[in-house]
Amino acid sequence: MKALVFGAGNIGRGFLGSLLAKAGFSVTFVDVDKNKVSLMNQQKEYPVFIVSGSGIQEEVVRNISAISFADTEETTRAIVESDIILTAVGKEPLATVALCLAHGLVQRIKQRPRSEVHVVVVACENVQDNTTYLQELLLTHVPKEHQEHIANLISFPNCVVDRIVPNTLPNNGKNAPLAVTVEEYFQLAIDGTALKAAFPAISGVDISQNLDATLEQKLFTLNMAHAVVGYYGHLKGYQFIHEAIDDREIQELLLGALREVALTITTRHTAISIALQQNYAEKVVRRFKNQHLRDEIVRVARQPKRKLGSRDRLVRPALLTWEQGRIPAYLASGITAALHFSYAGDGQAQELVSEVRERGIEHVLEEVSGLPPDSEVARLVKADFLLRAL
Repeated sequence: MKALVFGAGNIGRGFLGSLLAKAGFSVTFVDVDKNKVSLMNQQKEYPVFIVSGSGIQEEVVRNISAISFADTEETTRAIVESDIILTAVGKEPLATVALCLAHGLVQRIKQRPRSEVHVVVVACENVQDNTTYLQELLLTHVPKEHQEHIANLISFPNCVVDRIVPNTLPNNGKNAPLAVTVEEYFQLAIDGTALKAAFPAISGVDISQNLDATLEQKLFTLNMAHAVVGYYGHLKGYQFIHEAIDDREIQELLLGALREVALTITTRHTAISIALQQNYAEKVVRRFKNQHLRDEIVRVARQPKRKLGSRDRLVRPALLTWEQGRIPAYLASGITAALHFSYAGDGQAQELVSEVRERGIEHVLEEVSGLPPDSEVARLVKADFLLRAL
C-alpha cells in the first residue's frame, strides 16, 4: 500500500508518516525543501521521540521516500499510484498543492480503470472545513469534462487532527536532522459521511458520523485552552506551556474558560454529555502539564490574528456562549490576552500590536474578529483591554 503526504514538516513526519508506516504503508513525502527531500531519500527512515507522562520513547519510521514539489512528473505519478493522499502544509500553501493535485487526479482518471480511480484525499490542517476548502481550490483547476468524475470518484472527507508536536528534541535526537518529537496522545477523526468507498485500515483513525461535534469540541476546548495558556503565559514571562499551566492565576483563568465552553458545547451537541466534556477537558489539562514536551509559549501563541478570527477558537465560542444567554467573561479575557501578544519573532503579533496602537481596539476587533463595536463580546473585551492598559 502506498501513501502520499504533502508536507514533510513536524506534523507530516511526526504524526502522519508515523501513523501510516505503522499501518503498513510505504510513505512518500512531497516537500519544497530540496535538502530535506535529498536527506529522506538517502536515509529512508527517521526517528520519532514519543513523549508521555512517564518519559520519552524512540521509534523509527522506515520505508519512506520523498519527492521535490518542483518535480511535477514524479509527483503526478505518485498521485496516480497512491492508495491515500494527505496534506500537512498549513492553509496558505494549500493553493499550490491544489493545483498539483488537480493535475495528478485528472491523470489518475485517465490512466486507471474506473473501478480503481477512487482515492481518499484528506487535508490534515487546522482549518475549518479543511478538506472541503482544498477540494474547492482544486476544482478551479480541473477541466469541466473531468469535474464530475472528480466529484463522484474521489473522497474528500473533512477531518479533525490533534497531536502536540513541539519544536524541541531530546539530547539523543539533536544530531538527527529528520528527528521529530510528538506527544503520545493523538486524534485523527475522518468524516465518514463523505466517504465514497471504504477508508483504508489505519489503527487509531476514527471514522465519525458526526464530525461537527468532534470538531467543535476540539476547537473550543483544546485549541482554545492551548491559546489562552500561551497568551497568559507570555504575559507572565514563561517560556513553556507546562510552566504556565502550573501558575495558579493562569489555572483559574483557564478553568473559567473551560467551564464556559463546556456549557456551550453540550448545549449545541446532545451527543456530548457534561461528563464526557469534563473528561475531555481534564485530559487536555493533563497533556499541557507534560514537562517532557517542553512546548514553547511562542510556538503555541503564534499567528494571533488567525486565532482571533470570527470562526476560530476564541471568538466563536464567546459569541455562541453569549447567544445562549450567558456572559463569556473568561473567554473575553482570553481574547484580550491574545491582543497583548507582542513577540518580536511573530509577524502577525507585530501587525496586531501596531494596529491596536494606531487604529484602536474597536477597529481591530471589527476587522480581525468580525465583532462590531456595539456587540456585547466586543464591549467585554474592550473593557478588559482598557483595564489592563492602566
